[in-house]
Amino acid sequence: MRNFRSATAAVCVPGVLVVLAVLGVLGASAQDSTRTPYRTLNDRFAPPHYATLAEWQPRASYLREHVLASAGLVPFPDRTPLRPHVFGEVRRREYSVVKVYFESLPGFYVTGNLYRPEGTGPFPAILSPHGHWPYGRLENTDIMSGPGRAINLARQGFMVFTYDMIGFNDSRQLTHEFGGQREKLWGLSLSGLQLWNSIRSIDFLESLPDVDRNRIGATGESGGGTQTFLLAAVDARIKVAAPVNMISLHMQGGCLCENLPGLRLDTNNVELAALMAPRPLLMVAATGDWTNETPQLEHPAMRRIYALFNAEDHVYSVQFQAPHNYNKDSREAMYSWMARWLQHAPADVRVNERPFAPERLSDLLVFEGRSLPDGALSAEQVTSQWIEMAGRQLNEAGSQVLQSALLHALSLERRKASTGAANVKTVVMAGENRDVEAALRRAGFSVRAMHATPYDADAAAAVEHFDTYNRTAASQRVADIVRALEENRGAMLVAGGTFGPAALLALAAVPAARAVVDVDRFNPASDHDFVERLYIPGIRRAGDFRTALAMAAGPVIVHNAGEQFRVPGARVLTQKLEPAAIAAALR
Repeated sequence: MRNFRSATAAVCVPGVLVVLAVLGVLGASAQDSTRTPYRTLNDRFAPPHYATLAEWQPRASYLREHVLASAGLVPFPDRTPLRPHVFGEVRRREYSVVKVYFESLPGFYVTGNLYRPEGTGPFPAILSPHGHWPYGRLENTDIMSGPGRAINLARQGFMVFTYDMIGFNDSRQLTHEFGGQREKLWGLSLSGLQLWNSIRSIDFLESLPDVDRNRIGATGESGGGTQTFLLAAVDARIKVAAPVNMISLHMQGGCLCENLPGLRLDTNNVELAALMAPRPLLMVAATGDWTNETPQLEHPAMRRIYALFNAEDHVYSVQFQAPHNYNKDSREAMYSWMARWLQHAPADVRVNERPFAPERLSDLLVFEGRSLPDGALSAEQVTSQWIEMAGRQLNEAGSQVLQSALLHALSLERRKASTGAANVKTVVMAGENRDVEAALRRAGFSVRAMHATPYDADAAAAVEHFDTYNRTAASQRVADIVRALEENRGAMLVAGGTFGPAALLALAAVPAARAVVDVDRFNPASDHDFVERLYIPGIRRAGDFRTALAMAAGPVIVHNAGEQFRVPGARVLTQKLEPAAIAAALR
């Protein structure tokens, strides 16, 4: 049965095309009082500026790990056997094409086609993800042809793997709307799985005896362009990249598969794509979409990053008078770029596209007339397997890995402990409780109330992919507590109400001399409690309270805890402490 993803095009492409109609208003400041107080994918962001390589490199290192953490890939999953199946060869003059499927995770399949050049190799290879077209990797129109670029690259001597986005064509196990809040708690998302599929696709190419491991490139358009630069950001095996019609300062990607949870709180696609530096990067742009300003804005910004490496010639941009596309002009620019850097062609090489005839769909579809392999997992089974794997890694991964994952989930940096004496007379109070505050003052403590950042639930709900660009309500509570403790270094912490569970996480980022926290019967074994009361993507995969309390600097007392609250690193009390007892616990 043919399983084309036309429904996804209706979801992702029109939502993106709306941007084209409003390009004229995108110059407005993100702080414009008429707009939402939250960041959105359509805000206009400033280009990155770094004065020296020493300034850029730690930022780049952080961002690489942040992409992986946002994708749920910290700790890094096990590279389980691919078990590839390669079959259905069709031979043509100068190239052949076969069907491929392999397991990126046990029981979860990547599907696509492998185009082989004539000869024995070893060949340079190209990974070729696709955008949100109705026929996905099989789209063949004047503005985009997946088979056309694969055929021409194969004729030019490249091994090419074209593979499905999740939910397109042969990728039937999950829809392109997969995932929810529970899955995100564990670092499981559509966008993260697609990045993992891309990483495993490089593994597949490297497993082929006639592929040159040192000459692997990647190119894709639109959503496939996002996949290209995110993959290149985190996997140095991609030596050359050509993301097409995607790197923009005023549109960051309109589909769920382009929006990793927590990814762009303080960054944008130009800075993320710059993680490719100094490896060769081609920026292909169009006048009719959000890359309409690439020659004036995005490319100069990228050149400044490459200049830090003395490698300005490693980044280049070309723009065509066209709508959103991967058309013949764009493909020919890519062919020339790949030939220059992967085949040692001269810098002024020009590679023209030759006429091509794609195969019949039945000769390209992997599961045409076939059932999914035995053992193929359902969406529920993929989720269960992922959570089981994450739980196992919590017991196996090193503490530094989990601590890093937690800080990325919280989008916070670890603050150093104060070198001075503890401020034992000052208490930061998170959560309003007048009786507790009065008891603390009677006991001689100076109480500093925490300022809580207002959260507009209605405005947040109106922002597409909100948690990619903004803190969740719970994450903001954590950040507010961290800020208050940072402003009162060496102070103690008392927290309760909605701020109780958040306070335990805050202790991972900033030290408190002592903490007394009312968790209001929060059950750390319950995903439901995290979704309803402490929703922060990635928090469970990072070990939540267990990891946070291992990072806490001072003694921690948890009270009003349920029987399920068994977390090392704190003194846990099931009873709720009275105000006078809280004051006494701080002495």
